Amino acid sequence: MSQNPLSELTQQLINFFVIWPENGDIPRYERYGDLIRYHNENLIQSGDLSIASSKFNWQCFTQRQGLQLRRQTEQMLPDEQSVQQLLDHSKQWIFPLLNVNMLRKERYALRFQRAPIISHVLHSILIDGDDYGKHKKSTAIGVPTLCLTLNTGNTKELHKFRATQLFHIVRRMLDYANWRLVAPEQKTDDTLLVSIESNNQPRCLANDQPDKMNVRVLCGPVLEPIKKTGATLTSDSYMALRSNDMLLIAMHRHGLRDCARDKDIEGLLQRLGHATVIVDLFEVRHASGATVVRNGSGSSKGASYILYNSARLETLLRTFAAQVDAGAYEPLPPLDKIDLSLLEDELDWQMLYGYLLTFPNLVESTLSQLKHGQCAVHLIVRYIVDLASLFSRYYRSKQILVQKRSNLMPTLYARIYLVKAVRQVLNSALALLGIQPVDYM
Repeated sequence: MSQNPLSELTQQLINFFVIWPENGDIPRYERYGDLIRYHNENLIQSGDLSIASSKFNWQCFTQRQGLQLRRQTEQMLPDEQSVQQLLDHSKQWIFPLLNVNMLRKERYALRFQRAPIISHVLHSILIDGDDYGKHKKSTAIGVPTLCLTLNTGNTKELHKFRATQLFHIVRRMLDYANWRLVAPEQKTDDTLLVSIESNNQPRCLANDQPDKMNVRVLCGPVLEPIKKTGATLTSDSYMALRSNDMLLIAMHRHGLRDCARDKDIEGLLQRLGHATVIVDLFEVRHASGATVVRNGSGSSKGASYILYNSARLETLLRTFAAQVDAGAYEPLPPLDKIDLSLLEDELDWQMLYGYLLTFPNLVESTLSQLKHGQCAVHLIVRYIVDLASLFSRYYRSKQILVQKRSNLMPTLYARIYLVKAVRQVLNSALALLGIQPVDYM
């Protein structure tokens, strides 16, 4: 199975409807628009994914790719027989379908058999760890090479600090991709040259010939919240400002005495301040202007919310380990001994299918337009916020650390493995942004 199973699954789905040329490579297509949508919300109503039902949508796709449809009916699945053919065909896929039904006039809802996906996700994440979703690097001839450079000045200026952070984020994201990074002195004629620049760098002259192997990734300005003029804060002063905001949040949550008594509070607040600045700067597209936050008036689901749920994950697993050491619970059995069917209810499934399975595809998709000077870092931020929000809802809805009763322990163990997988993926996503998780808050 590939590092990105959703990409492989999409190809298998398209193969059912499309005839590829007998001679020639299968084209790689990144954006399917309304043709195929993978869902992570409202899975009961919308299905795990949905596809366009009309021949018109599929014809637009095949014509762009120089392909042919296998059937010429107005509806892609016109009757029960065609639906059954799709279900039978999916038995050869990496993840077979469970059922197909008409979602509304324009779309079909497809649902997968859950057990194979749950097993794949948990085993892949817990075995691969930090390498989950990463391509295996190769030095073989034919592997594309990329040279990443930073063209900026004094990083004390906030907009240049933003460009510098974008450089580091893109570099970390490329570690997941099939690109092989090379130094400037190692580049060849086939090397893609990507330069990260703040938007005040001089642009190419109008009569310059564009070079598709030279790409400029522009980082937008950092603005004041009301006047929308360029921010005058330095990166250090803004970091201090946001660290103080985190202190006020901690005082509100835990009380002044608890914060003052904490020996590690200064280091924690520095990490929180850095995380908050990164979220502030990259929750919008990198080419757009980012707005500084004054008086702690930022989003209620910013870095503090993310790291609070990160700490909640750590606390939960630490408490479980302490209970095992105290003899309250038996040690966690091997994953192969766990009844994973206990994770098939809707919240478990949304977490596993909607977020953990899709993480490798998310990272790959953020880089899909890098050749055109775009890197969708804001999608990583949005993913982290949404995953933290879903886990918060999961934590409130499920009693994970239950009393030691024989009928409850299988569910507890299954959920502990799920929590471990969520922690791993959340930490990996945070690491892409250069944010350290926290053990407590």
